[in-house]
Amino acid sequence: MGTIGIGAAIIMGLVGLGISLGQGYALSKGLEGISRQPEAASSIQTALIVGMAIMETIGVLSFVIAIMLVGKI
Repeated sequence: MGTIGIGAAIIMGLVGLGISLGQGYALSKGLEGISRQPEAASSIQTALIVGMAIMETIGVLSFVIAIMLVGKI
């Protein structure tokens, strides 16, 4: 029983770490692209927002999976 809870905690920790690193990297590259080509800022910003929304969706889905796993206890 305890291993399911530990697994859910590990899932959430790793997903949170991965999402935060991915979003930080994407934001830094997006800002770098905007600083190099300011005229392309709107298209870079749109792509950045869509990418971050997809990353957040992965986080929410992993949270739902973790809750489902804890519900098995």
